[in-house]
Amino acid sequence: IEGYEMKINHQSLGLNTTAFVGLYLDSFAVLLSVVKRLKEINEVLECHYTTGKFTIFIKILCKNNEDLMKVLDAKVKVIKGVSKFESMISLDTSFLRQIHI
Repeated sequence: IEGYEMKINHQSLGLNTTAFVGLYLDSFAVLLSVVKRLKEINEVLECHYTTGKFTIFIKILCKNNEDLMKVLDAKVKVIKGVSKFESMISLDTSFLRQIHI
């Protein structure tokens, strides 16, 4: 067990849009600096270094689609080393769980 955490109802805080965003980077050399900048964005909840199509895959939580667009344009797109990104908005979460042991 690594610890315990409180689960916050994000909708009660007015945070209704969850998006998954795949980032393409100019080069592998900028990976650490991009991750550092992403960590400074409060709306970014998760950041994964991945194989496949994207170099980095992030999860973002925002108020609405307009807020998401502002975060992507003003905070993500401007990070040096991010060449482009693709976003997918989550319509619903079917389930969340931990691994069963």
